[in-house]
Amino acid sequence: MAEAARFDGQLTAFGEMLATHPFATDRPGTTHVMAVEYARALDAYEKAEREATRDPALARRELDEGLASLNRLNNLLVGGLPAEATVPEPRDRTPPATKNAASPGETEPAASGPTWEAADRSKPRLRDRFAPEQLMLRAGLTALAVYSLAVGIVAGWQVAIMNVVFLNVGLGMAGGGFVFCLMPILQTWGAVKGGRVEADYRCTEKSFSSTDPWEQHYVHVDADGRELTYRRKVPTETLAPLPTRRLWLVKGKQPELITSTSLFLTPLMLILGIPLLLGGTVATLFCVPGALIGALTGHDW
Repeated sequence: MAEAARFDGQLTAFGEMLATHPFATDRPGTTHVMAVEYARALDAYEKAEREATRDPALARRELDEGLASLNRLNNLLVGGLPAEATVPEPRDRTPPATKNAASPGETEPAASGPTWEAADRSKPRLRDRFAPEQLMLRAGLTALAVYSLAVGIVAGWQVAIMNVVFLNVGLGMAGGGFVFCLMPILQTWGAVKGGRVEADYRCTEKSFSSTDPWEQHYVHVDADGRELTYRRKVPTETLAPLPTRRLWLVKGKQPELITSTSLFLTPLMLILGIPLLLGGTVATLFCVPGALIGALTGHDW
């Protein structure tokens, strides 16, 4: 009975670990191997729970396999847990006076509870440890370091330092221009897909703005049942709101409601975005690969 109660406590603790585990199949950087190990741990827990009363030995084996799968998953996610990590034991509520002391000459049996396996502690691959965006950033920084080293060797370190400075300026301009160009395109396309919708007046609440300290809230429920709120800033709460407003539903990762004025003014961002994008691209190409080509062709910097 004591062993059964102990196993039940360990099984419950394992179930709590699975319930609170941060792993999700849709998280960035998730691999097929991670998903398989997580599924194995869940299956092992369910089998151990079913066989706990019918076949305790099989339930024990399933629990051990589930712990091994979860430990391998943790290895893939964060490089592994300490080798001494164990499943939390159920708290012993027996008063000290009622515990049976071991007879002289007897030795306490070694603990037989499942432990986290220390095997499979090999370092996971980079693509398992980082998201694709992080890998691209690391690859770009590595390539920039190698390129700057080559420029420094061929043209001198002063040229290499100036090249890095101008490259950062060029990349910043090009990146800013790209964002200014992409935002109106995505917003216009999302509005075309979402179309015009009606939003009902909900309430008027105080805002954090000093110029327009009040907001009239208009709510629209989309096809997925999500409530989208358009906040119209007003100088005073006494202004009468319209019962409904016709707005544009911008579909995308973060749907939103915008007015026709916002939709028509958004493309004006292209006036700022296109020059920044073109100027930044020219500056970037001047530095990479322009600086190295100029140094190799004997250009006097």
